[in-house]
Amino acid sequence: MPKISLSTSSVFLKMSYRRAMNFAVQNGFEGIEIWSSAVDFWPRTVTSKEIDLVRSIAKENHLDLAVHYCTVNNNLCDLNVGHLNESMNQLKETIRLCRRIGGQVVVVHPGTCPDILLDLEGSVNPKVAPAALKHGAVERFKKSLLEAALFAESHDVVIGLENYSEVRGCLQSNIEDIAEWVDEINNPALQITLDIGYAHKQGDVARAIHLLDHRIRHIHLHDSDRENGGEHKELGTGTVDWKSIAGFLKSFPGMLCLDVLVRGDLEGAVLRSRNFLGELLAR
Repeated sequence: MPKISLSTSSVFLKMSYRRAMNFAVQNGFEGIEIWSSAVDFWPRTVTSKEIDLVRSIAKENHLDLAVHYCTVNNNLCDLNVGHLNESMNQLKETIRLCRRIGGQVVVVHPGTCPDILLDLEGSVNPKVAPAALKHGAVERFKKSLLEAALFAESHDVVIGLENYSEVRGCLQSNIEDIAEWVDEINNPALQITLDIGYAHKQGDVARAIHLLDHRIRHIHLHDSDRENGGEHKELGTGTVDWKSIAGFLKSFPGMLCLDVLVRGDLEGAVLRSRNFLGELLAR
């Protein structure tokens, strides 16, 4: 049976991760994905006391835990080797932290192409040709994924590579990309976080589920709207056909993690989405 869970990113505009955990417990969530950011739950600032507290809350309330790798200024295919190494160091620290709190999954976004890529159309220098820069970025990203997967495997943690092609310059062009990368790495510690809202914007959710299949380890849930560009909407307020994937969600053995963000009504959107999901799974 799936566990209805909450990403602390849904309420980060109002709550620290600790307050978000208390909110989740008080409202009957069965799992929590802690969003690591530069200002909250960053691996280098989390104390042993905080780790013990998180473990205690999770144990007392039978919660599954996951951690979302910090996305601020980290890029696992950075052209600058120094920046790339720092991004990898922070990912390893996040994996260690996830293990220490008793978590199971670390969510990671695809890398992004060098910023200069978008300014060099028409370049005749082969070293800075857009195609060459993107190819190099993809190769660096796959190398990073392999290194991270081996490290995660040694810590009994799984990396969930998220479908996330919305960000400017994202390496992922389509849903096939992340399936190919995971298959090429071929390590059980590298699987996929399926984001339903983004999959809907990127094409077809049912097709994404069919294509990614056994690789899916973790799921993000938010509604979205292809035509109007909306995302991270409250469940049931966008154009995702939830009924068509209810059977898949009901049979999923991991965390179904709400990742909604509705400014002005953060808690209300989360709780209505939880009720929507609960009713969907109960049918």
